[in-house]
Amino acid sequence: MSRRALSAAAALALCAGCAALSRSPKPSPMEGEWAAKRDAASRRAYLYDGLSHRATVTSTHLSLAVREARARRLALWLGWTPAELDQRLAQERTEAACSEEFLVFLYTAEPLFNDLDAPRSNWRVALQVDGADLLPTKITGLDRDAATVFLYPFMGPFDVVYRVTVPMPTAGPIDGRAFTLELASALGKLDMDFAKPGPELIPQQPVPPP
Repeated sequence: MSRRALSAAAALALCAGCAALSRSPKPSPMEGEWAAKRDAASRRAYLYDGLSHRATVTSTHLSLAVREARARRLALWLGWTPAELDQRLAQERTEAACSEEFLVFLYTAEPLFNDLDAPRSNWRVALQVDGADLLPTKITGLDRDAATVFLYPFMGPFDVVYRVTVPMPTAGPIDGRAFTLELASALGKLDMDFAKPGPELIPQQPVPPP
């Protein structure tokens, strides 16, 4: 079985497991500072060929503020000590100062095309900012663990998750500026314009009642 097929099978099993949970973590994935900053930093784009749905992509820009809110939410859920939280916050600040990062959740109707981390991917990924295209230095496929499912409840059950790392622009961090993350292939283009308000991202994963 291919890695993509295994990912899909694992996603279905994980989704079923989430539905069987008796309660959601506290605070809920849909409330508080983390939910507000995550949703404000996320955009979605769809690709259709006529009436045929080819792909959907959702991306969350991991600005420093988003990273710090995520760390504080994980500290609550996982019971970190103040020292553990301080260590994670220091790590996030170091990484945020070196590069720009996005989490990308990609669904393609044909699993063969869901290959952002392949050496010769079907997709060209570019951060468009300050009139230039910045290409990723690294794209890494991520596992769908329980924390990821609850942190990003808008992630679809058949999405593949990637971390996209882009060089820091010459003008500095892009948070608060106009920029677009673009995925382009022979199938078409998926543009996520962060200068425009994003759509409401409806939870795709089961979020158990409190």
